[in-house]
Amino acid sequence: MIKRIILPLYLLIFTQLLIAQNTIKQGKIYYEMDFPDIPSDQKQAMASMLPKDATAYFKDGKTRVETPTPFGKMIIIRDIQKKEFVFAFNNIEKRRKVAFKKTDEEVKLALSDTNKVKIKVEITKDTKIIAGYKGTKAIVTATVNGKLVVSEYWYSNEIPKINMGNDQDEIFSKIDGGLLEYTVNQGDMHIVMRIRQVVVEEISNKLFEIGEAYKIVKDEEELANEMMK
Repeated sequence: MIKRIILPLYLLIFTQLLIAQNTIKQGKIYYEMDFPDIPSDQKQAMASMLPKDATAYFKDGKTRVETPTPFGKMIIIRDIQKKEFVFAFNNIEKRRKVAFKKTDEEVKLALSDTNKVKIKVEITKDTKIIAGYKGTKAIVTATVNGKLVVSEYWYSNEIPKINMGNDQDEIFSKIDGGLLEYTVNQGDMHIVMRIRQVVVEEISNKLFEIGEAYKIVKDEEELANEMMK
């Protein structure tokens, strides 16, 4: 159950948010999400269930991404040097904090149920201003399980470039800059992630530690059991 929630959500939302420091060494980035395929009246009805935003903190090869959910806060911490992820869930209603760790390789294997036969990145001449930065559009075409998937990525070399350490790098190695806006395709639904603001400021190292308040479990199944108690 949780695997169906956490890892796909990680793939769809967080894969592109984890930052490798470049010109900006530390700070935070605010993102907003949009679901353009959902009619306005349905969006209102589903407002409490749809994620609306995310915040990414980055410093010294470490990243923390926070996204509010209807049940609490989801937190993903990545340490590039350790090649490790921490998936944490803070259920505010039940006052329960649970987390588990995965290596880069374990995350890659967990997400390997989609087979990208071919990836093509086309850099266009289209530009637009996003959050004060000039973005250039790249069109990414991939074959996923025999189906053609086309996505738009708007990027700028004024912000840090992504380095995930997995298959996503095949895309981002061809894009000269960090992502300002991108569209994720999930079946018939499109999710648009867009930078709202980049804040350059000193970030505390404590943000990249899970803390003693969290109970560490071995996997998604144990996390689900803990959350259902």
